[in-house]
Amino acid sequence: MVETLQTNICPPKIKELIDITLSKLNSDCTNLIGRNLGISKPNFKIVTLEEFFANNDGKFFLIKSELGDSYEGNICTILQLKDVIKIGGALLGSEDNQIKEKIEKEDLDEEYTDGIQEFGNQLSGMIDATFRAKLPKSVHVKLSLCTPINKDNVKDIFENLPNEEYLHLSSMLLIKGFETGNFNMFFSIEIAEEFFGEKLQEKNTNVLVTDDSPIDIKIIKKYLTNTEFNVLTAHNASETLTMLQKEKVHLILLDLIMPDHNGIEVCKKIKKTPYTRGIPIVMISAKPTEAAVVEALESGVRDFLVKPFSKERLLQKINRYKVKKKAASLF
Repeated sequence: MVETLQTNICPPKIKELIDITLSKLNSDCTNLIGRNLGISKPNFKIVTLEEFFANNDGKFFLIKSELGDSYEGNICTILQLKDVIKIGGALLGSEDNQIKEKIEKEDLDEEYTDGIQEFGNQLSGMIDATFRAKLPKSVHVKLSLCTPINKDNVKDIFENLPNEEYLHLSSMLLIKGFETGNFNMFFSIEIAEEFFGEKLQEKNTNVLVTDDSPIDIKIIKKYLTNTEFNVLTAHNASETLTMLQKEKVHLILLDLIMPDHNGIEVCKKIKKTPYTRGIPIVMISAKPTEAAVVEALESGVRDFLVKPFSKERLLQKINRYKVKKKAASLF
């Protein structure tokens, strides 16, 4: 995966939200554990959790916070196990030598686990308070999971792991009296982009997805989140034709089976109209018959995509329709 410079990868409003969140965590966590706690300015990149653990050995601990109300997704805070022991011990008021002994043995016992569970609840509450004050729509953040995590069990904890990309912020974690640790927070890209409508990836190709299934549209939007494709949506023939009048569309993903007009009928209408007939169309269907494929191709469809499909398969079908960037010119 290509890493992007911090200035390009995190748009201004998202970065401001993260900075305010970290500032609140610094002050509130310090008060909570009774020790100075500092999270430095983060670096940003886009990774999957699988990639993160492939490049980071050792034992970690996951604090997973779920978003609700107007947003749907998760925020994952991942700390090294030794830092979790520091926080759990400090929260319980343990002496430094006791905490350091447990760090040496990597001993996260039941009492310390209860402490970090409480810390996770408080952490989610701190994020919730910041987000409620700053996001344009209503939001609720609550703790959903606290558990040890490493490269061996990460696939068991998260579904669809290879396809899920996160905005990853990493920084130093300073807790008074102990060696410096690492702080990692992961925002699902789809949610990060929904916060303020800012895109982490430059979008220069408009793809219109026409499907009567909200679930199928959601899957395609998720697959195309961190790509150059900007997704527009329609649920039937009427909405499709209206959208084509309003927006510049470079590609259409068209479902074959819809309640009012099937995809082939919609395709024929598009191809009869001078200003839309040149737009490439990829037909989508769960079980296309040979007759339907032939009729679709005769009506102007460029290609077929069979459900269910992976992100890789989708991109394989549509990448050739991306709008090419113009080369920079001095004149």
